Amino acid sequence: MATMLERIRTILSATFIHYEEVAEVLAVAITARKNCILWGPAGHAKSAMVGAVIQGLGLTADTFVQSFGEGLDEATLWGGLDFQKLEDEKVLEYHPERSFLAARIGVFEEIFDAPASVLLALKDTLTAGCLRKGAQQFPMATQVVIGLTNREPQEIADLGPAAQALVERFPLQLRVAWPAYTAADYAAMYGKAPSALNGFTPILAEVIARAVAGGQFVSPRTAMYAREAVIGRAAARGAAKVEKEDLGVLRFVPGLEKLGATMAQEVEGAMARAAAAEALAGFERRLAEVMAEMGDTPIKALQTVKRLTVLESEAASLAVPDDLTKRRDALRQGVGQNITLARRRAEDLTRI
Repeated sequence: MATMLERIRTILSATFIHYEEVAEVLAVAITARKNCILWGPAGHAKSAMVGAVIQGLGLTADTFVQSFGEGLDEATLWGGLDFQKLEDEKVLEYHPERSFLAARIGVFEEIFDAPASVLLALKDTLTAGCLRKGAQQFPMATQVVIGLTNREPQEIADLGPAAQALVERFPLQLRVAWPAYTAADYAAMYGKAPSALNGFTPILAEVIARAVAGGQFVSPRTAMYAREAVIGRAAARGAAKVEKEDLGVLRFVPGLEKLGATMAQEVEGAMARAAAAEALAGFERRLAEVMAEMGDTPIKALQTVKRLTVLESEAASLAVPDDLTKRRDALRQGVGQNITLARRRAEDLTRI
């Protein structure tokens, strides 16, 4: 039977990249019943990953999701006011059975955006494990609270002892961000979605990565918006396939506006690099196939030398962009080394 960690990894791997630490912290939180906070820059699928895990584990009915913010008050947090009791008995009480307190798991969106008074009340309840408001008491059924926020927990803790005490109620904390924002990262993310870019996935990924390299941060969420915009542009002109012209729509995507002036140049460059990379990959596959068929007779080894010599000639004429020259040069060197290896193989077999 799969462990909790294995199950969560399987759930997240279907849709997300760079999910490994998220899977681990959520597995520990749910299994050990320890509150956790996932924090970090916007657009990195914190909410989406938690939602996928909750659904994938079959815990939707046992989970209460609460959106925090400036408009949140205590009454909403505790399930709403009991107006009947207020009218009949002039007693101020709540409906905690309608709040996260009655659920196995509580998910708090943008947890630190609520007013200080609400956060203070939440801290007291999490500390006591029970809602205590005058004569009203309601034990928490909640086993784990998962907080989601763009704000750093330490930033909140520095606001004072009460804020620090609230942060301490979440012993597990993880900053959710990608370790790198390269074309390979964006392409890997696009690879998790159904293919609809007609071969333009690596081109779009590179255009976005080059924007990042130029100082314009593009979150994974914005990158997905870009993908949807490009696909939508093709559909808007009645086409079933994306073409180069559709990438021009990127100038309308927030965070990618600066690409407008250089879009044609960027796309042309990306297409050239994608074509060169594909040519190198095809060459590498052919080289591997030739070496795999070298055989165990002198004639077969010499035939391999002949085929490698042809490849060596082709490799000498491979034209690639500057950022692929090291890969091309390594490939050329590899062909030469394999020719030497095949010749020695033929000589050795002749002596047998």
